[in-house]
Amino acid sequence: MNLIFTLQNMMQHNGKGKTLQQNLFCLLGAVLLATFNASTHAEESIKIRPQAGIGKLDGESSQHAGLRLLFKASEDKTYGLELTRMTTANVEYVVAGVILEKKVLGWFNMSIGSVGYFGQGSGTKNYPGFLTNLGWEPDTNKMIKPFVTLRQEVIFADKTLPGIAISAGLSVIY
Repeated sequence: MNLIFTLQNMMQHNGKGKTLQQNLFCLLGAVLLATFNASTHAEESIKIRPQAGIGKLDGESSQHAGLRLLFKASEDKTYGLELTRMTTANVEYVVAGVILEKKVLGWFNMSIGSVGYFGQGSGTKNYPGFLTNLGWEPDTNKMIKPFVTLRQEVIFADKTLPGIAISAGLSVIY
């Protein structure tokens, strides 16, 4: 019910002082609240994954920081949403989309996602994109786990913009 109310609120207030970033954060919050209100999830079924990193986007230095909200699909697979802010010297994007993730051998983490790059500031356009991650996440029985990944992105702008970065963070498992 919270998710429906937030979506209706976003549609009514879009263009009345709220930015796209605020709307996306509201949506992510609503999904999180809806998840905690549900009582049918299995043990350890939700991961909240804050992350940050540095790299290159089309040859320029870039930084990103964001959050993934992942739901357990099976013992080694998760799916969910990503909301990240990416900046370079010339552009700033809010990256939002759907992510699929899998762990192999208990520690090798890989993910793939279809995302949108929503330009922030005047003159910055919105573009579709694609991202992957390959990296390390230890197989421990703890609620908080560190991870390090190689993040690769492709933005389908007027010309294709490649990106690569090192990303690190923590997985908090509920």
